[in-house]
Amino acid sequence: MRLDDVAAARRELTRLAGAEGVAGIAVPPVACGRSYDRGVLREVLGVAAELGLSVLMHPMQLPRPEWDHHYLVNLIGNPVETTTAVASVLLGGVLEDLPDLRICFVHGGGCAPSLIGRWGHGWRSRDDVHRGSTRPPAESFRLLYFDTITHDPEVLKLLRAHASPDRILCGSDYPFDMAQPDPVGFLLDNGMDAAALEANGRRFLGMRTANVPRGSA
Repeated sequence: MRLDDVAAARRELTRLAGAEGVAGIAVPPVACGRSYDRGVLREVLGVAAELGLSVLMHPMQLPRPEWDHHYLVNLIGNPVETTTAVASVLLGGVLEDLPDLRICFVHGGGCAPSLIGRWGHGWRSRDDVHRGSTRPPAESFRLLYFDTITHDPEVLKLLRAHASPDRILCGSDYPFDMAQPDPVGFLLDNGMDAAALEANGRRFLGMRTANVPRGSA
């Protein structure tokens, strides 16, 4: 899908929305130097919401000189790209304009759960932070979906403290080297419910919720 031409993107999204078995799209965090609050990506999110397509945000591993070793382009770069995209949605008022948008941020939202308080302080204190949105960042944060690739029970706990429980999705990162070895076991061992996670996944994809006994794996 072309991300430098809104008309072309709309044609492709319309085609995908009509294709059997397609529930959504994956979109990078940056296109033409801009994220989700402005430019072509903002328009793509609008079209996806209009067509009922779910959106999965995934980093691009954008190169930076200081990240050219130790796999930092992934270990730091991926979470930072995710965090920037989350901030653009929250502070750019994207969800106020697109209340039907279903968008999921991978890697547990990157650094966003640990920064939501800082963003809230900035939103209350500075006009340049406040002017793009009508809701405090923490309020809109609970309307976003997040996967559970955190690799740390304490980080998962922090995500759960800020995200809505019905917006947390089981993630695996399979088949990549940063995949969670036992994605379902990791969540069950940390107090999450399998039936609730399935319901969350179905909700994100716009599918009907199955009648699954509570607590079943």
